[in-house]
Amino acid sequence: MSNYKIVDLFSGAGGFQIGFERQGFEVVLSTDFDSDCETVHKINRPNVPFLRMDIHDLSEDIISKYITENEEIDVLIGGPPCQGFSTIGKRISSDPVKRNAFDPRNTLFREYIRILKYLKPKFFVMENVQGLLTRDKGRIFEEIKNRFTETGYDFNYVILNAADYGVPQIRNRVFFYGNRIGVKMHPPVPGFGEKTGIPYKTVGETINDLADVDNDPVINHVPLKHGEINIRRYALIPEGGRLPEDNLPPELYRKNFGNTFKRLHRNKPSLTMVPGHNAFPIHPWLNRSLTVREAARIQSFPDDYVFAGPRQKQCMQVGNAVPPLLAEAWAKYIKKELDIYNEIK
Repeated sequence: MSNYKIVDLFSGAGGFQIGFERQGFEVVLSTDFDSDCETVHKINRPNVPFLRMDIHDLSEDIISKYITENEEIDVLIGGPPCQGFSTIGKRISSDPVKRNAFDPRNTLFREYIRILKYLKPKFFVMENVQGLLTRDKGRIFEEIKNRFTETGYDFNYVILNAADYGVPQIRNRVFFYGNRIGVKMHPPVPGFGEKTGIPYKTVGETINDLADVDNDPVINHVPLKHGEINIRRYALIPEGGRLPEDNLPPELYRKNFGNTFKRLHRNKPSLTMVPGHNAFPIHPWLNRSLTVREAARIQSFPDDYVFAGPRQKQCMQVGNAVPPLLAEAWAKYIKKELDIYNEIK
């Protein structure tokens, strides 16, 4: 049997795709509007069609150039940009009354659903931040549920922690998932955590070997050149803790220390990787922030996967991605359901 086929919307650096590719799925089309993500895609999977364009402009005519009328898509995946829903930083209202604060990212899920209705894949999985569920007092969430209901798909949603699937990171995200072939779906079964008896993967076992290695031969492993003041601040942060803001010398104090002044613990999973201000959390024992490669390891990207563009864009590519191991858990489960469906069809 030929490979099952997927389309990836808002593909970013391609973390979602990696998980499905590992389970034998064929990516027939990938799209994102970011030029650096396009570069990443062409470096890592040059033979997969990629469209760099605004999702609003992705018309049926354009899609038909890559997917024929009789070609069946098995799974639609994607994670509409989530910053407008994030609980980190200031939320921006999507209430039309508040036009000055309108964030178009808050409506990109509508484009995902529009293409879902056109492609009619057998399954879909859409990822977003947990904050989406309470955004605008739940109005966004209700709209998403209503629009999925209108598609005729049997669907549900779940909040998953990436650490439960072998990712060395506490990362809670909401997944909307469903199908049109009569499968009573459930989320992929966790393989790690207290309920399984298998401990979470830790930061130490994931990045220990990179501490004394430079960018050659490890790609994307370039430490930031921190200023003397920040290095002094980092030296005061205990492993697994944060900067003691109330007990600092006057010359080290500033407002809004934020996530970049938290140090990871080598014997625990990481904090959530977020691409804030060109820096990830602090290394467990070195007085610097994580490199892009260390953060990518914590996101479960393979070492030969290349990120491109300015450092800040590389951080965004890593931090915004669906961890490949979590994506693979979805892919493995859906592949099993597709195999059963094709056997009895």
